[in-house]
Amino acid sequence: MKKECEKSELMPAEKAPGALSKAIGSLGAHAKETVVKAQNSVMHAVDRNGNGKIDAEDFGLTRENLEGAGEAVKGAAIAAGHGLKAGSAAMSQAFAEARLELDLKNLKPVFPDTLPFTDGDVAVAQPSIVSVVARDKRRSESEVCRGAVGYYQSAKGYELLNLYEDYIPQLKLAFYPTAAKGVFLADPYQRGVYIALDEYFDFIRKALVNELEVVAQDFGAKHVRISFKEDKKSLAAQKVKATAKTQMESVSTERATSVDEFSSVEIAADVRFSGHTSPVVPPLVYFKNESDIVKLVRMRTSDGSNKIESKTYRFQCNRLFGAKEEDSAQISAILSGIKCTGSVSFSQNVQRESRTILEYSIEF
Repeated sequence: MKKECEKSELMPAEKAPGALSKAIGSLGAHAKETVVKAQNSVMHAVDRNGNGKIDAEDFGLTRENLEGAGEAVKGAAIAAGHGLKAGSAAMSQAFAEARLELDLKNLKPVFPDTLPFTDGDVAVAQPSIVSVVARDKRRSESEVCRGAVGYYQSAKGYELLNLYEDYIPQLKLAFYPTAAKGVFLADPYQRGVYIALDEYFDFIRKALVNELEVVAQDFGAKHVRISFKEDKKSLAAQKVKATAKTQMESVSTERATSVDEFSSVEIAADVRFSGHTSPVVPPLVYFKNESDIVKLVRMRTSDGSNKIESKTYRFQCNRLFGAKEEDSAQISAILSGIKCTGSVSFSQNVQRESRTILEYSIEF
């Protein structure tokens, strides 16, 4: 039986071997014609590669799936031999089930109970990127997509979650600036918050600045200045030759130096406060795990008499953005895979942030 299954292959009735040909041959002329027409209709719908047979290339199925399908069709044909009505019903059921299985694999519907978001107290890894889309005709009319709230889409080896726009209000998610159709990236610091691709970098920058301003105010600072400086380092080494002569020997050394140049400086905030001497611990989100800010909190709120008066910090922006290099590469690949127009600008922004420093100067 195993060998027979391995050789089984769905094909038009006129080419069907063995049991299928014999079963069809035993039908009356009218029955035979009906079954052949039904089979040819399915063949026309499913035979994607046009080779005159239904095979793995058409279904995208494994050998085991094809073997199962072959057995199902054989059973339908045998049933057809016992009568036109019963045979037609069995044949229709067999091909309907195959069609549903194929739709399920191709359309990849997603249902509410399988969404990768927080479920009660259980937190699952949320997608770093999602897409909000309108319902399409093909999925709306498919039986396997009944009750679906979205679908998965393959993109460069990654499964992109597409959510239907009309279902978004039922989710406990926040979309900035609004849950309109488009691509959204997850806020790396706030679970359940998604930011429109075009707004992502500006949103994170503003959030960083706002939090640092609150920190300064709660600490009782008198002046705070926050700048973004794009570092244009000419890492091409400049060789400086120094010669030191002594009575004993002459030593020649070469050293490589890099020159820091800022191609652009953006003053994001320059604020003066009246100041106070009753500092409180501010709520932290974006700098919660930033050791320098944690230390600043401790120094400013300690009971010691030697209070800090001023300090300047520098943070690498790409690290603050919570975007690991592999995550950024993956997102870029997905955007390219779905032919998103923002893929180029995203890559450029990632590169810009890798060259940018956030400078935070605070005075008490």
